[in-house]
Amino acid sequence: MTDIDALTAHIRRTLGDLGKVSPDGEYDYSSLALCVIDAVYSLGVRYESTERTVAEWCRRYGWVTWRKDSAAERTISDFLHVLQPYEGSWDQMADVVFRNRQRTAPRSGILKAEAVYRFAKTLQNFGVESRPDAVKTGLRADIRRALTAIPGQTSGLSYNYFLILAGNTDGVKADRMVTRFVADALGVRTVAQETCEQLVREAAVVLRSEFPKLTPSLLDNRIWEYQRGLDNGNAKGRCRPG
Repeated sequence: MTDIDALTAHIRRTLGDLGKVSPDGEYDYSSLALCVIDAVYSLGVRYESTERTVAEWCRRYGWVTWRKDSAAERTISDFLHVLQPYEGSWDQMADVVFRNRQRTAPRSGILKAEAVYRFAKTLQNFGVESRPDAVKTGLRADIRRALTAIPGQTSGLSYNYFLILAGNTDGVKADRMVTRFVADALGVRTVAQETCEQLVREAAVVLRSEFPKLTPSLLDNRIWEYQRGLDNGNAKGRCRPG
């Protein structure tokens, strides 16, 4: 049995009816910059603090949070215009703008506020201003290299999650929940992140003949939700509840 056979068999045994998954409304931030905030701030923490950070930004700067509320998208340049006065003053940006002093790593990490700024600035440099831009550029290697060069972003998890939030249906965030699921399916202790991502994408393609609406990002989210349930709800969140 190949790895993909083992994974698809495990998916069928554990995840229930994948025909019920729907792409509508899963990831629906109104603006790409909110995807950046979420992707950077959600790594390694409980999601509630990230949710508060996004909500506080929208409240203070008058941004609409969700696409369903029918507001024009604010661009990455709009976002950077607000942040520009604080460039280099990262403590002030964390305190005044985001009101969140989390770091990308407990000891040697930079403030997530700085990581958000550098993430957004990199997108601007590549001409990625909006959600459609992010979907169009997809999994470009040059953008990925530039973003993973930011301290605390080297794993690529924030970038992958950013793509999912932006609506890229091929995005897979191979965090500890998803890699644990894949490792269990293969009967091994651990699976490399890139291998895990590729296997989940391939599994989505195989299963799409049975479940036409299934995409890699939707399968990724279903796997994560299942694995979180096995951990009795104690997993660290990474997507909007509901």
